Amino acid sequence: MKFRNLMIASGLVVQGLLLTSSPARAQQCTARTAVGRYTVVCDGFLTPAPNSPLVPAKELATVVGDSSGTFKSSDGILSLGGIILRSAVIGTGVTKPDCTGTITYKQHINGQAAPDLHLAYVVSNNGDTIDGIDTDPGAVFSCHLTRIENE
Repeated sequence: MKFRNLMIASGLVVQGLLLTSSPARAQQCTARTAVGRYTVVCDGFLTPAPNSPLVPAKELATVVGDSSGTFKSSDGILSLGGIILRSAVIGTGVTKPDCTGTITYKQHINGQAAPDLHLAYVVSNNGDTIDGIDTDPGAVFSCHLTRIENE
């Protein structure tokens, strides 16, 4: 009888542990989840001008996210069809509790204003990773951010 009671008690403990690790306790996100400094690697195809064909594009940068959801970068290097350009962006994202979000970046290429950049993103690993995709028509461009420093 003692063994049976011990087994029942053990089963209840295991069930309790499973319930505390259920999706109900999944990661919850806010703008504060993504505070810090990130490396940025973007890859895909972009159009260099309206009605131009897509060309290969790759960007490397660092970006800093603050507690209001603003992300800012001034040190980007963009290869657009093999032409090397400097890029800078600033935008404020809206991160939902389910860790998805959107952001619109104001961008400058070689110091000149460029069209806004619109991304949808997913925050994971408690904010250590952010993956985004360009939602602008005609763009095929995705970005991976890795946190390298907490602010």
